[in-house]
Amino acid sequence: MKGSIEYVPTMPQNPLLVTEVLYPMLARLLLIPTSELAKATRPDFLVNAQSPVQWSGNDWDRLEANRQDIFDMSAVIEQFDQSSFLSDGYAVLKEIMTSEAIREWTEALKYGQQLNDKLLRLDWTQIDWHTLGRTLPVKSLTEDEINNALGGSQMVPQTDDEAGVKTLRQHSVLAEYFPAGHVPFLMNVLTHPQMLQLQRLCLGCDDIYFDHNQLLTRPAGYAGGAWHSHKIGGGADNRGIANLLEYQAQPNFNLVLCYPQGFEVENDGGLKLIRGSHLFRDPAGCQAASDEEMQQGWLAGRMHPVTNQPLRIEHLSLPPGSVVCCLSHAAHAVAPKALDKETRWCSLYCYKKADDLSGHVQPPHSVPPVWAMKARRGELPVILMELFRPSFDKELTGGRAYDEQVW
Repeated sequence: MKGSIEYVPTMPQNPLLVTEVLYPMLARLLLIPTSELAKATRPDFLVNAQSPVQWSGNDWDRLEANRQDIFDMSAVIEQFDQSSFLSDGYAVLKEIMTSEAIREWTEALKYGQQLNDKLLRLDWTQIDWHTLGRTLPVKSLTEDEINNALGGSQMVPQTDDEAGVKTLRQHSVLAEYFPAGHVPFLMNVLTHPQMLQLQRLCLGCDDIYFDHNQLLTRPAGYAGGAWHSHKIGGGADNRGIANLLEYQAQPNFNLVLCYPQGFEVENDGGLKLIRGSHLFRDPAGCQAASDEEMQQGWLAGRMHPVTNQPLRIEHLSLPPGSVVCCLSHAAHAVAPKALDKETRWCSLYCYKKADDLSGHVQPPHSVPPVWAMKARRGELPVILMELFRPSFDKELTGGRAYDEQVW
């Protein structure tokens, strides 16, 4: 007990995959109608009538019938080379979005950020916490914490769930986490044949699965993001250098970072990468607060395992309508945003493949429970049920419920 309010443990990352007995309130959550949980994840005060989490079959049919190209696939094929991608760990695809996609993508990201900001400003006691699987939070975000998070992504304090942030993140009540569940165009991208084709090109296989989707909004004054890489699980992290065949066989994750407005190389929230760094498979050690620390530390003396060239930091500059595909083990960071710059708009779509040896797929980092429940109950289009299968299929995940990851 904390005061007079019972404290409820945070929900497991993938509650449909766990084998242990869940806390009664969390266990109830997995048994209720998905329409009830969907309504709780979209409080009335958000006023988002178009939210895909509440779509009917007719809405999904309409999405499919009205699809238009989002990419110029001839430009994708011309720029993408799978062998180079596997060797370098990333591929830069410039100006591949259609002009209409650039417009719609930008509007969608702005709308997603507006929803996020609106929730931050409103009274969270109006949220149906009980249906979300927990009691009313024992504390609230401070005014400074809220103001600091407005207009950007990944800025809401998340070290614990006392204010309910982790609960809102896991259920994607906060639109920055799984924004495709809030904004129709972003759901269109998640299921679009051209996005799936691009992911298959990168992962080098036909069978791909969804992992997570985020807004990555960087407003003016953004301080920059530190150097890091991401775990993939399955025993493939912090294992030392892999050759290309060994690397391709792993249960790899592919990040597709979509920049409808692009960015400049200097002080514009741009992406920084290190070609070949993924082959070291070193998320535990491949970390640094600045370029200088990276150059003097992890990067010092390292050579590309394939080309034998010194590893170096590359600062990207991208025109509007560009996309970067990046394997999770690849070292990356984000440049700061000057106060006189416009907001940098970006959305992340991460998909993954099975391990070639075991056939198992890593559990997803972020499929909100309502979407996993809908998929397991056959309430979604076939393509989404397959993409979300690792969120509920214990045989596919080899009994694994969750690998600790930091995104």
